[in-house]
Amino acid sequence: MTDMKMQRNDRASTLSDAIRGVRGRYDRLTGGQTAPIRRSRTSSDVALERAFWRVAGALGREEKYLSQVVLLFPLAAHATRERFSFGGYLRVQLGDGDGPALRFRRLLDSRDRDELEHRLRGILKLASHDRVPVDWGVLGVDILWFFAGSDSVRRRWAQDFYAPSRAETLKDAISVP
Repeated sequence: MTDMKMQRNDRASTLSDAIRGVRGRYDRLTGGQTAPIRRSRTSSDVALERAFWRVAGALGREEKYLSQVVLLFPLAAHATRERFSFGGYLRVQLGDGDGPALRFRRLLDSRDRDELEHRLRGILKLASHDRVPVDWGVLGVDILWFFAGSDSVRRRWAQDFYAPSRAETLKDAISVP
């Protein structure tokens, strides 16, 4: 592994842990304290709320788009997972029909942060209907880095949504028709 890739992985791990900390502080607030975030329509609205700055702290100043992650907190619970993939989560939660695939493709085609925010809200509302939690550390980093020059987040989400996992491939290979 190259030094640059190791530095990026270290940065992602550090940022992921910091976002989990933000989520932990959010979860410790009362319903009344989180109400302004739940009522917010955009990340710009979230960034104007006391509750955001209370949970975001210094990370809110360092990460310009953290409010975009916090805006989505009310839509799904948090659970730290050893391996979490948002693309895989959506595949499992939404199924692999034409409707979910079209929604997912539109999400990947987001051209700017406002469009990404809007599409993430819609697809996450659908996917979290049965309250299966997401790893906000992993998803948060993905949201912050979605428009990175390498397009690695989009490619990873697409691969995990469209391609069967290794376990699914092995299961299909050994199953009897």
